[in-house]
Amino acid sequence: MNKINYREDQIPIIKYEGGTMAVPAVPGAGKTFIVTNLVAKLLMENKHAGSKILILTYMNSAVNNFKGRIKSILEENKIKEENSYEIMTIHSLAVKIIKEKPEVVMLNEEFSIADDLQKSIILNECINNFRLHGGEKAFRWFLKEQKEERWRDITLDAWEKGFYDLVGNAISELKYKNISPEKLENIISNGHKGMLNIIRPIYRQYDLKLKQHGLLDYDDILILAHKALTVDEDLRAKFQNRYKYVFEDECQDSNQIQGEIIKIICEENNNLVRVGDINQSITGTFSSSDPKYFKEFIESSNNTYRMNMSNRSSKDIIDLANRLVEYVTSEFRQEDCRDALEHMEIKTVPTGMNYKENPTTDNYNINIKWYESWKKEIEETVRFTKGIKKRYPDKSIGILVPYNEQITQIAKELTEHGLEFDELGPNSSSKRKVLNNIGYIIDFLLNCDDIEKLILTLDKVFIHTDNELGKIDLLECVRKYNTEEIIYDESIYTSLIIDMDNDLYKSYIRGIKVLREILEYPTERLDILVLFIGQKLSLEKEDKAVVDYVAFYIKYMSIENIYITLKDVYNILFDIKNKVFSHIIDVVYEINGYEPKPGAITICNYHKSKGMEWDCVFLLGLVEYNFPDNITQKFQCDKWYLKEKYKNPIAIISAEINNILTGDIETNYAYKTKIDLINEKIRLLYVGITRAKEMLILSGSSYKDESEVGKKNKEQKPCIYLNELNKLIAQKRKR
Repeated sequence: MNKINYREDQIPIIKYEGGTMAVPAVPGAGKTFIVTNLVAKLLMENKHAGSKILILTYMNSAVNNFKGRIKSILEENKIKEENSYEIMTIHSLAVKIIKEKPEVVMLNEEFSIADDLQKSIILNECINNFRLHGGEKAFRWFLKEQKEERWRDITLDAWEKGFYDLVGNAISELKYKNISPEKLENIISNGHKGMLNIIRPIYRQYDLKLKQHGLLDYDDILILAHKALTVDEDLRAKFQNRYKYVFEDECQDSNQIQGEIIKIICEENNNLVRVGDINQSITGTFSSSDPKYFKEFIESSNNTYRMNMSNRSSKDIIDLANRLVEYVTSEFRQEDCRDALEHMEIKTVPTGMNYKENPTTDNYNINIKWYESWKKEIEETVRFTKGIKKRYPDKSIGILVPYNEQITQIAKELTEHGLEFDELGPNSSSKRKVLNNIGYIIDFLLNCDDIEKLILTLDKVFIHTDNELGKIDLLECVRKYNTEEIIYDESIYTSLIIDMDNDLYKSYIRGIKVLREILEYPTERLDILVLFIGQKLSLEKEDKAVVDYVAFYIKYMSIENIYITLKDVYNILFDIKNKVFSHIIDVVYEINGYEPKPGAITICNYHKSKGMEWDCVFLLGLVEYNFPDNITQKFQCDKWYLKEKYKNPIAIISAEINNILTGDIETNYAYKTKIDLINEKIRLLYVGITRAKEMLILSGSSYKDESEVGKKNKEQKPCIYLNELNKLIAQKRKR
């Protein structure tokens, strides 16, 4: 193996040969680097001897990253070991287990997996059916009464958004607790009162629809894979013998059943390496993951080696992250939250030892800004971004916000300043482009005699040129004719086209020809029509995947005997509130991951920033509501739009499920939910800080809306973490 100069904190890890090993690693420590090199080393030393090495992770983009890196190392060393290791997600492993012996868990070989997108389509439809067929009154019963119509609409919209996540999480929890729809039905029929009454019919229908379509969701496959390994000795032995070593990456995001599956597979050889960072566990409030499982493994493993050196950030930024850890673990007033972060100090990489070293800066490049309003916070952030971009054109910039809708607001301001950017959110204009383009085409199909619809479609979908004036002139000429003449009379080309080789005219001619073919295509099967439109648009891989899911959605509707028209398809495509398509966009465009390029400006929420890094990072929205520090504050889990008794529905559902299982009436679920949220928000801020390499600007604002400025009861306070970090920043700036 080629000689690599490993750091002091990496040496004991690369010497690993067997047993259980925990590797807690700070942000930027090089987790992927050390795992890929250790796997390659074991392969080249033939330690796996007749079996395989398994690498598990939680994202498809990470799978591709690991595959590329290991393959590259082996090729550099002229080693052929393609069949001696497997890299997959934990869900892919579960599917592999079930497919070995589906009969063990009462399945036939024809079952399919409902991925997140298909699940979203089915669950969304079950919720709609519940509301349409007698459940609307129950759905609205939980809402606070509002006198003004405007506020009634706002509260209903907020509840619709929150209800989908509530139902999805409740169904997952019920499945993991082995409560089937039938079992829940029996309990509810015995007089149970509570929020599970509205979950019950949706859960029943969701389960039924999965079965009707021969589908299992991700919760099902984990549960069934665990069951198969538990009840079938031969199957268990087969997987235990197949994998001599198992590596789990990002294991702070693991849940209980995932950990149990991995533990069973490792029982024979007992060679398990789990790598992760408790301080970056930020998915627990919307999944069943919990960092406590990694903590338990750290305590019980044969060896624990901490990768505590990071070369990502400057010493000043590392000092700020360490200060947050120190404050939370030793000084935090909400004592139940002092273990939100693990007390692992990040160290800079030693200089002059041929390691990749930390960035250095001439000035102290950390600052805090406080603004009067959120609007001002956006405007000033973009102004600073523009200045940095002008002065340092090759520096990457990350703008992180708490919520997806704020991404759109930042994007609008950047566009007005003429700045190019990448938008990592479900309503990104660039990512919604394929949906919008199909929508424009369908709109023209619905109004094929309208010359303005034709011009709009040509402009938005087909004509790609830098010659904006030329495009305006061309489309103005088109306006002189009717749509039939433009589409079918090719002699008109001679009067419109000046230069047949010009990109402007080439794209115009292509657009006319494509629209002609689409107009002549049968419309009996709308899903096939959408696929045909996608085919004619010559889409990239991710855009094609989006079209495939749109077609699946339409086909699913028809199978469910839900009549859907071409106009309905148009309305769905342009509905940015549609949770199904927002989710489709969110997932599809992350299959291959995202890595900021030099000079790029990226906008995303704090959660999406994990795994990324930028030269300069702006952290916005650092107010108490977004980053609370004690249970007396306003909380996101306290839904303001629900009646007081039901304002924390997540806690209520958990308490009711516990009551079903144990008979105990728990009263502390609301408290626990708030503690969990505080813990996760602390880790989210830690993740945000550690994305920055050289420059970091933290900000907040006194008022969410300019109309509220001056109203004391509407004023927002800085989060306590901002105040504490400002003490260190002010101290450093005085030097």
